[in-house]
Amino acid sequence: MYLASLDRPERDIAPYFARLDDICADLERSIADATASNGTPPRVMDLAIALQNVIPGHHGFQGDEENYDDTENANLMCVIDRKRGLPVALALLYLHAAARCGLDMTGIDFPGHFLLRLEASGERVLIDPFHNGIVLGAAELRELLKAFQGLDAELQPEHYREATDQTILLRLQNNIKVRALRSGDLAYATTILERCLIIAPDEPGLWHQAGTLHARLNNDEKALAAFEQFLRLNHDPRHQQRIKTLAAELRDRIAGIEPDAAKQGDAKDTDDTVIPFHPPKSCGSDNANGSKQPAPSDDPSPV
Repeated sequence: MYLASLDRPERDIAPYFARLDDICADLERSIADATASNGTPPRVMDLAIALQNVIPGHHGFQGDEENYDDTENANLMCVIDRKRGLPVALALLYLHAAARCGLDMTGIDFPGHFLLRLEASGERVLIDPFHNGIVLGAAELRELLKAFQGLDAELQPEHYREATDQTILLRLQNNIKVRALRSGDLAYATTILERCLIIAPDEPGLWHQAGTLHARLNNDEKALAAFEQFLRLNHDPRHQQRIKTLAAELRDRIAGIEPDAAKQGDAKDTDDTVIPFHPPKSCGSDNANGSKQPAPSDDPSPV
């Protein structure tokens, strides 16, 4: 919520916490109604139905299929106002309410579509927060995976990887960053990356992305600092050499030293992994007929 408020500084955050409290109170009552009169704990499907009745049912939260790429779908304050959002944003409402009510719920970092796992009384189910909290079986999960990874994709154990709190926050911020890049707003994408670095300061991939974006924005000092931090955290020899080359070029730029054209030509001949500082902007990826079309999926964590 506090990350969301950075983009909505004019709004009072207190009413949004009150809205969360209302959801939790309603879920508590729904769970109590599902508990048998003899005190037997509700089964996992009873709890799943209680979540459905409260979050998408009574409170009306659901996935925004019409305007999926709207950045407001990844801002929790806007999600609460509009009652529409991305899978990972809606999942935060479920996770928060479940934790307050003592339910055993975990985020699942499923490819392209964030899911939730609910456990109770030795049973477990997977829930889709984007589609009204429905319970997904193996067939639905396979269909979801193939839609994202292709018809040859098959379910694997790694597709059910549990998401930590850090992973969830990064995945949510990454959705905002990807949409900023698609629209060509490099400055805002860089701002989002800097927020990601607050969440995960020891993640080298984020420092690499930050360095590249700062360089494209001609923020040479910040780009150099980011690449130097990447070099301290990542010890892969291939990446080390490539980023050292970029860092050296940045130092020359900061010092006002003109690049040696001959050396640049040699570098291109010997290392095709060097990243150009000012590549052409691109929104989305080419589809079969050559038009630009971003994939309609929940973007995973940059990590």
